[in-house]
Amino acid sequence: MKTKPSLADRKAAVSITTEKYKKAIESEVGGLKENAGRIGKNALIISGALLASYLVVRLLVGKGKDNPKSKQTVAADENRHLPVAPARRESTIVSMIKQQIALFLVAIAKEQITKAIEQLRKNDK
Repeated sequence: MKTKPSLADRKAAVSITTEKYKKAIESEVGGLKENAGRIGKNALIISGALLASYLVVRLLVGKGKDNPKSKQTVAADENRHLPVAPARRESTIVSMIKQQIALFLVAIAKEQITKAIEQLRKNDK
């Protein structure tokens, strides 16, 4: 004849099972926190490097080409009696040199970001 487990035995079994699931969930949550922290660090490093690259390129290349006619008309309106010299355009060679410098700096930034990410991955292991 089988005997029915007592109420205390069933409570103990349920309590043990509950503790197992609780520990499993806590370990999963801990793993998710670690992954989120690592991803956050990587995203922060990459976004900072992109911002730095953008600012360097913008500094070297400039904000864009202004319309020289609009500058001439404003200057002419303010000083009707003074001759206005046309705005000087940047040389093609100078703009190409600026672009090459910007590309060089972006390549250096990329290498540094790659090294930083590899170092973070080694530290996480």
